Amino acid sequence: MLNNPIRLKEYEFKNKEEFCCDLAMLEKYLNRNKLSSALKITPSGIKAKSFVGIIKFKNTQFEILPKLISDSENDKTILENLIFMLSYTKNLDIKTTDSAKISQSKNPFLEALIKEFSQSLFDCLKRLTPKNYIREEENLNFLKGKLNFSKNIKYNSSNQAKFYCEFDEFSEDNLLNQLFYYVSNCLYLITKNSNNKKLLKLIIDYYCDIKLVRFDKFKADKIKLTRNQELFKKPFKLAKMFVENSSVDLSKNNFENITLLWDMNKLFEEFIYQVIKKHNIVEDVSAQKTKRLLRSKNSTKRDTKVDIFTADTIIDTKYKKFEGFDNVSSADIYQVTTYCLLHHYKKAILLYPQWSEYSLIEDYCLNNNDEYKFKFASVNLRLNLKEDLKSCDSEIVKELKKVLSFEN
Repeated sequence: MLNNPIRLKEYEFKNKEEFCCDLAMLEKYLNRNKLSSALKITPSGIKAKSFVGIIKFKNTQFEILPKLISDSENDKTILENLIFMLSYTKNLDIKTTDSAKISQSKNPFLEALIKEFSQSLFDCLKRLTPKNYIREEENLNFLKGKLNFSKNIKYNSSNQAKFYCEFDEFSEDNLLNQLFYYVSNCLYLITKNSNNKKLLKLIIDYYCDIKLVRFDKFKADKIKLTRNQELFKKPFKLAKMFVENSSVDLSKNNFENITLLWDMNKLFEEFIYQVIKKHNIVEDVSAQKTKRLLRSKNSTKRDTKVDIFTADTIIDTKYKKFEGFDNVSSADIYQVTTYCLLHHYKKAILLYPQWSEYSLIEDYCLNNNDEYKFKFASVNLRLNLKEDLKSCDSEIVKELKKVLSFEN
């Protein structure tokens, strides 16, 4: 029986008396799966870090929500903004239309993801059932496909009326449908939302002739969508996400442990990049420009990777508390200076999420060299992101236009 989820904001601490969970076993699970960067175990409890999402361990589920993307303490608003950011950056191609209803459930984040998988797959199956040619082998009374000589001698040396054949069958019982069927069965046992259960039951009934096969991330990675299966890209991506981030209790055919996490540092970077790009705030914007830091005669060592860059400006996003220049670390300044020197840029922006009530922009120059200009600024993510970004004159777009303008 799944307990009520333990909800934390980033960097929030929960005392161990507030939940029933074996901390020693949880710590082993986190270390084994390299998840200690998401939850830190201490003798007195747990502390969230900069990752957001879900960690379900045994009968305990942790929901980690960001605290910088809503001006409300209402978890529903925070959840809607997080889902919108994931959708906007294409990390997770989901809609937010039904999130208000789902946010009232016990496990809103997980139920929202199950809803998106089941609804997208159901809509696709109404249009098309994915079929593939499957290689089959069978001992038949007639010749079909081609004869497998070695096996025909082995099985039919005393019966000349039989033919051991190899042939391709255009079948629904292929890896893609088996993946959908498997994930649907597992999620049906997890969800407590009645609408999700109804949709998943319809999918399970539809796939009644498909073989139930267990999947892991290695088997799921073997599946490649054909051109006529591109329709299933969204449910396929979600199904892989569930399989790749979960372990399965085979005795119950259920997801025993689930990990669905996003690094807010990367999500913030990708979100800012997409806003700049989609609203044409500047021309020639690109992301993730890499260059070697060190070079010798024999080799080059260490990559430096710029978050976002325009024709003349480097933008380095920092998802951390920022209320003024006192919050800027020397390491951040050294890092962005190195970017400028390596990539031959004279302008750089360190961009933070807004922490206090007002946005802040401060301009500086590199000491003893006025050619290198630096700007420290914040952008407000506490708005209703979905509604605000509908307009080209949205607050976020206005802020970024102001931030990206340098005085000559």
